[in-house]
Amino acid sequence: MKKIICMLAMALLAIGAAQAQNQVRKMVIQKTNGQVMKCKTAEIETVTFEEVAVPTTVEEAEAMLVGYWKWSMSPQELYAGYPDGFESFYFVVTEEHKTYWVLKIADSVTDESIAPYAGKYVVFGEEAGSISVNSEDPTTGNVLDDIFLFNNLDQNSFDAHVDDDGIKLDFTCSRVEPFEFIIDE
Repeated sequence: MKKIICMLAMALLAIGAAQAQNQVRKMVIQKTNGQVMKCKTAEIETVTFEEVAVPTTVEEAEAMLVGYWKWSMSPQELYAGYPDGFESFYFVVTEEHKTYWVLKIADSVTDESIAPYAGKYVVFGEEAGSISVNSEDPTTGNVLDDIFLFNNLDQNSFDAHVDDDGIKLDFTCSRVEPFEFIIDE
C-alpha cells in the first residue's frame, strides 16, 4: 500500500511540475480606451510610473506646445501617394507660436527631385499665430482653424486628429530634441 501511495505521490508531483513548466506569467494592462496589452513577465526588467506635467491654464498650454514634436504616423501612412523618400513628419512650434510642418528626407532617397535634401529636415508648410487652446480644458485645442486638433497635452506628448479635405487621421505626437530645418524658398 505504501508503495502505491508513494508512486501516486511521485506521479502527481511529476504532473504538477510538467504543468508548471507549460505556464507563462504575463502582465496584462487594460487601458481606459479598452485596449489590452500583454507582455511576458520574464521580458520585463522594470516597471515605473511617472507623473508628467499637464497644463492648467491657456498660457501653460501655449508654453508647453513650444518645441519639436514627431508624429507617430509615417508620411506613407498619412498619404498613400507619398514616395518612400520621406521618412517622418514633425510639428515645430516657436516661442512666437509660429508653426512649421516639417518632413525628414531619408538618407537613402532615390527621387532626384528631393535627393539634394537627403538626411535633412525640410519645411513643407508654415503658419503664424494659428494655435488656439481651449480655456475650459487646456489639454485640448486646435491648430489651423480646426484642421489639426490636439488633446491629452502633457509635457512629453499629445494626441492629434487631422480632418482636412476628407482625410481623417488620429495619431500621437511626441516631444523630440531640437534639430535644424530648411525652409525651401
